[in-house]
Amino acid sequence: MVSEIITGKVSFNYDLLKRILSGFLFAPMIALVLILSENNFRILCWLAYLVIAFEIFSPKVKGYYLIRSLALLFCFFGMKSFIYCRQFFGSMGCILLICVSSFTDMGGYFFGRMFKGPKLCPKISPNKTWSGFFGGVLLANLCVFFIRDFFYAGPISSSVFYLRFWGVELLVLSAVGGDLLESMFKRYIGVKDMSKLFPGHGGLLDRLDSLLMVSIVFTLIDIFL
Repeated sequence: MVSEIITGKVSFNYDLLKRILSGFLFAPMIALVLILSENNFRILCWLAYLVIAFEIFSPKVKGYYLIRSLALLFCFFGMKSFIYCRQFFGSMGCILLICVSSFTDMGGYFFGRMFKGPKLCPKISPNKTWSGFFGGVLLANLCVFFIRDFFYAGPISSSVFYLRFWGVELLVLSAVGGDLLESMFKRYIGVKDMSKLFPGHGGLLDRLDSLLMVSIVFTLIDIFL
């Protein structure tokens, strides 16, 4: 029993260390969102899309061409929506989407590993728990609460739904949905991670799945409202 507990702690600390180190790699991404011109930002986004396309159609996976094509189409609309956000809401609008998706993911991981409990969707993603779900929702809401003052002066403050309760929750739920959607896709084609680009995180799509879904939902709400 003692050895199992020690082994579990070692495994958790090792996974935590990998995620923290990989997480530092995304600090330059946030900096690039802030400093790049709109044209250069688009180039960066479509380069990322090409990396994702390579991951989806990796030669290591055989068949499943229809479902992989649909996944690529989803990523196309997600990236297009992220660019739309930069175009109409500026770099701070993109930072908002990055924060919502990242803190939902971090809260889901840490709270899920600490408290465990009932599984959220065991057939789709066996490691996700309800404690992780509520932890992710809590952490994302706290993040939005503390950064909201940065957006009052910008164009995003005029959005109908921004910082209203239902709008924030919809974005947070879409972040969870994007993660589950990618998990379902990976389970269907029989892979654990899309690639080993980021240690502890997997591939680029593993890191951007929530962001792409949040971007799509954000854009749809803005267009229709």
